[in-house]
Formats: sequence, C-alpha cells, structure tokens
Amino acid sequence: MVASRSTAARCPGPASKTQVAQVVLWSSSLRCSDSFDCCGVKYSELKPALNTVGRVPGNGEGKIAGRYRVLQTLGQGGMGTVWLAHDELLDRHVAVKALLLPESLTAAEREEALQRATREAMAAAQLRHPNIITVHDVLTHNGLPTIVMEMLKGRDLKDAVAAEGPWAPERAAALGLRVLDALSAAHAHGIQHRDVKPANVFLTDDGRVVLTDFGIARLEDQATITESGLLVGSPGYIAPERLRGERGGPASDLWSLAATLYAAVEGQAPYTGTSPMTVLRDALTRPPRPPERAGRLGPVLMQLLAREPYQRPDARLTAHLLRQVAEGGQATAPLSVPFSGPLSGPLSGPLSGPLSGPLSGPSGPRKGSGRGPVLIGAGLVAAVAAVAATVALLPRSAPTTPQPTTTAGALAATSAPVQTPSATPSATATAARFSAPVDVCALMTPTQVRSLVPKASPKGASENEGCAWTARGNGVGVIPVEPVPLESAWGRSVDEASERFVNKLNGAESGVKITWNWPDIGLEKTITQECKAYEKVNGIGDEAFSYELVNTKGQVERHDVIFRLSNVVMQIRYVDVKEIGDNEAMRKGARDAARWVVAALGRQG
Repeated sequence: MVASRSTAARCPGPASKTQVAQVVLWSSSLRCSDSFDCCGVKYSELKPALNTVGRVPGNGEGKIAGRYRVLQTLGQGGMGTVWLAHDELLDRHVAVKALLLPESLTAAEREEALQRATREAMAAAQLRHPNIITVHDVLTHNGLPTIVMEMLKGRDLKDAVAAEGPWAPERAAALGLRVLDALSAAHAHGIQHRDVKPANVFLTDDGRVVLTDFGIARLEDQATITESGLLVGSPGYIAPERLRGERGGPASDLWSLAATLYAAVEGQAPYTGTSPMTVLRDALTRPPRPPERAGRLGPVLMQLLAREPYQRPDARLTAHLLRQVAEGGQATAPLSVPFSGPLSGPLSGPLSGPLSGPLSGPSGPRKGSGRGPVLIGAGLVAAVAAVAATVALLPRSAPTTPQPTTTAGALAATSAPVQTPSATPSATATAARFSAPVDVCALMTPTQVRSLVPKASPKGASENEGCAWTARGNGVGVIPVEPVPLESAWGRSVDEASERFVNKLNGAESGVKITWNWPDIGLEKTITQECKAYEKVNGIGDEAFSYELVNTKGQVERHDVIFRLSNVVMQIRYVDVKEIGDNEAMRKGARDAARWVVAALGRQG
C-alpha cells in the first residue's frame, strides 16, 4: 500500500500525468518518492512524465538539440532545471537551463510566453562583455525556453558577504564599477537588466566580476506574466518607479546597483522588513536607512537611491564617483564629468587582485535575510520562492560525488570542478611583452602587402591603433582587439588578453549573424552574413582561431584570423572579391597575413 500525502489543495483533478508532473516541479513543498504517491499517481508511473517536463535524461543518457550532452543535473526547482552539459560541437562544458512554464497558462498565454522568452533571451545573447554572463545559445526543448551559458567557478556576492561579512567601501566601489560597465554596455543596446541584486553578481575564482541573469530575469518573468502589468524582482532591490508600475529605464538599474552595493558594505539591503509587503511599502514611501559602514561610499549610494529617476546621477557621473571612492579618495561631483574612457579601465588598489579575496576592511555579522522574487501588479503582491539558477555555480572546493542542493532562492550545486576547455593553460605565468603600442602599419613588408592586395599602398592606412591595406574589391586589415571600445589594446596583462581572446572565440559560433561593411574596398552597403564554425589554427602566436563569413551559396566572402601573442590580441580580416568561390585561397590570404604579423611582433616584443 503506497501512502498518499494530503495535497488536495495543490493537485489538479482529474489530472494527466503531465499535469501532475508540472505541479510536482512547481510546488515548493510537494515531494514524491517510492513511499508516497503524487496526486493519486504512483511515483514510478510519474517518472516518465517528469523526464519530459523541464528535464531531460540525465547521467549522460540524453542530448539537447542533438549537441549538448547532459552530464548531470546541477539543480532544479519551481522555475526550471539547470544541467551541466558538454557541447560536443565546440568541445566545451556549458550550463543549460530549461525554464518551466506553469500549467495554469492557457495555450495562447503559453505560446506568448515562449515567444517572448526566446526573443528576450536572444537579445541578451547579443551582449558580449567580460562582465556579462555569456549566453551561447537560445533554443526550445520539450516546448520549454532553454538557455545555454558559459560555466563559471566561484560564488555570488550574496554568498561572499554572508561568508566574509560586510565589504570595505573601496572594494565595493571597485566592484560597482565593473557592474556599472556591464549595465552601460547593455543599456547601449537597449537592454535593461531589471533584477540587479547580490545573488546576480558573480565573483569568479580568477577575479572576474560577472553580472548574471542578463535578460533571463525578464525571461522568467514572461513565463507567467503577459501584458497585465506584472513585473518580477526582489524586495529591497526594485526601484520605486518600477514598483509604481512604470517601465523604468537605465536609472532603475542604477538604483538596483546602489542597493546591491549598499548590501555589500552594510550586510543588508537598504530596505528590510518582516514581510515582502513591508519592504515594498517602505521603498515607495520612505527614504532608505542611512548607511553606517559605507564611509565615503555612503553619499554616493544615497544619491543613487533617490526616489525619482531624475534625482539620480547618470552612469557617467556614477562611474566618476565610484572611481574616486575605489581609489581611496572622497567622492565629489565635478561641474562637468571628465570623460575617462570606458568604465572598465584599470583602477589602482582595490582592483589589483580578485574581488572575491579577503576583506581589507571591517567585517561583521550579516543582518537581514535573503528574499525570493515577488510578482507585483494591479495592487497584488505575491511572494514566490526563487528556486532556479541561470548559471551553474561551481564552488571552489567540491566533493568528489556531486550533490545538488538548494539554497536561499538559487540553485547552488556541488560538483567536481569542471574546466572549460582552454588553449591558454600557462597564460598567467607569462610576462607581458607589449607595454606600449607598436606601429601596426609596419608589421607587413611591401612585398607581403603586394602579395595580398596588389593595388594597395604599401604604407597602409592607420586607424584606431590598427592598419588596413585596401583597393577596389580587395583588402587586409590588422586590428588590435580592444578590451572595450575606445580603450587601448596595448599595455594590458596576459590574463586580460586571454580573456579578450576567449570572448572573441565565444562570439564566433556557427550560425551567428554578423553585420559588416568595408567602404574602403567598395563595400558601402551593410550586409549580414552567417558565421561559419570557427576552427583552431596552430602555429600562429600563442593561440589562434579563424572563422569565415559565407554567402547563401556557402562561398567564403571574408576570412578572419584572431590570435593572441603574449598580452596583445589581433584580428586579421581578409577579403578578395576575385577569390570568392575559392575558399582555400581566401583562407590562405588571411592566415599568411596573420603569420607575417606575428613574426614582426615577435621581433619587436
């Protein structure tokens, strides 16, 4: 006789096994086993349905999209399931998350949710930035929105503060600059995060600060919300204008960033209370609690936490103020904010080592408690448990046997460390060779230039630290890859160069659409072409890969080689209209240029 738990309040009836499986995965308290049935269905009979609702066969038995082989389940909950998977096409480990759509949706609402979720995730996937989680792929699996992301090792800011105590103001300000840089990059593409909070700021073991859930918090929102005015967020981190039902904008994300930094230095959010409703009410009607530990950072936070968006500093002024605090100075607003280049530029002091390292300032017990997301709209506030993670978080020290656990509104899985395949195992041990820019136009000899672009001037045309040799229908460009636009590619560390190289590699996936033109060779009109899968290239620099853009006939119209030599990353672009249709000739031209440039750099560095 199988026992049955009292679940009448949750169980649909009469119900199919698929409907019961949906309820089981969504419920925070309903648990089934061989000893308990589930809504009148034996657990053994329910297992096949569970495998098709937000799950795939585990333990290496199944693939997603014929490409991602599932290795293990890292966690699962009401919002979906996260797996560790191996991308067999590109030979790397990834995190795969399938979002669960609630059974209560009508067919029309489900289709709307799926389309909007996919659209939002695809927009987020276009963001390529060292401080933004990389989304590799967006697809539909078993009728569910599914996202493929990079693997990260480390822990989030929420866990770091819980373990270490409140952060020193300088350290928090330095972290804030990195998150602000990520937000600025997204805002420039018309994308808002909408859920900036400590749990979505990830500190990797190698010192990166990564903003996760980019577009995915919105994506999960759309799984249950249509046009009724509801929004998703976490109490204490939602800007007042969004609580009022307004769409919000970049200033809303800056408010949430300030609340996140407030939590880092104070150990609690600027608004706390006995219930989500209390927190939301206070955020709408009261000023935040003045910080006690924030020091010089305090006035900056209070400005950013102003109730009205127009009262807050914009991103440029915020960067100026945070930079002053991070460098140990007093934050003062200038009459006009000097343009200091991209926000992710190097800082002294606090950014010299990993931000997840030991505290240099006072620490203390963490106050308050984490709260899950809430749904808000039409006067309704309903707290829901956040039981899904959008990125697989691998801890620093992991037991041999993986044991997924659920903690504080996010799935944290213990797993044997899995390294994403990399061609740079010794990058950090190598001294940087290039401390100052070199004359890129001098990296190829006149003879070499003539062999590639016979009608081009051997001197080349210098532009943005790079150089191009062009003629009608034919050209080769040598472009140093900048950390971010307008910032010099030279004088960086080998680690930074390695990260830039990996970011470029991640952006060269098969099927990605790339829009480009080249007026100097007569290609005035912008065209969009498909990127053919990259391939690694041996014998060029410390590491290199190439990719090509193909037309609808599968002919190569442009071939690019990207290489890293010590602390510099270069992109070689080659086009010859006469060689379209001769794919090997196009490849040879780009790779010859890359080898010549590497040889010339080797003589200078």
